[in-house]
Amino acid sequence: MPASRPVALWPQLRAVLVAAHVLVVCVAALPAPVGGMNRSAWKEPTVQAEFDAWHARLVALGLSLDRKDFEDRLFSLGRTWLGARRSLLSAAVPYQRHLGTEQSWRMFVAPHTHPASLSVDVRENGVWRAVYVQLDPERDWRAATFEHHRFRSALFRYSWPNFKGAFGELAAWAAVEAAADFPAADAVRLRWYRQRSPRPEELRAGVVPEGRHTGAKVVEIPR
Repeated sequence: MPASRPVALWPQLRAVLVAAHVLVVCVAALPAPVGGMNRSAWKEPTVQAEFDAWHARLVALGLSLDRKDFEDRLFSLGRTWLGARRSLLSAAVPYQRHLGTEQSWRMFVAPHTHPASLSVDVRENGVWRAVYVQLDPERDWRAATFEHHRFRSALFRYSWPNFKGAFGELAAWAAVEAAADFPAADAVRLRWYRQRSPRPEELRAGVVPEGRHTGAKVVEIPR
């Protein structure tokens, strides 16, 4: 009888490797609020509006938790889920880094209905004067920097409470730059102008919701 042909192992091994790779990528894609488990950030109006909407939907389906308990339970569930996900990924992280399959940013989960825009003021002879207002062509100091597409994502982060440290560093940088451009100024102030996005009926009626300035950071200009 003719000798049996050796079994080709590579196709089977390749199938196992491909399946393992797909499994690692799928596990890494499990959704999680990485970077979002911060109670101060949860107090932002946009986040609170999302919680209100989901609580109302679930109450209509029979949920018996009140609004505060609902948020507390979500926070506890989020921490538990992050811990479980971290354990699942512990062995996969070196593999991801070696092959470059990491996902470094999160998908958008909801529209930002209370956006914040940056404004910069300088103090001259005791009077504050606006020198930069986001997208204002008449107050456009350093607009090329502030409105650069790479910089806009940073400004979005800095407007959240958990990025106060980074916002302070931005204010310190602005003070150094303002020292050269405004000889009479002795301080710079960075603020966020927060304004709710108009609803469809408001847009049709030409109504613009009123906003307010928050999170002011004042830095003395070095001389």
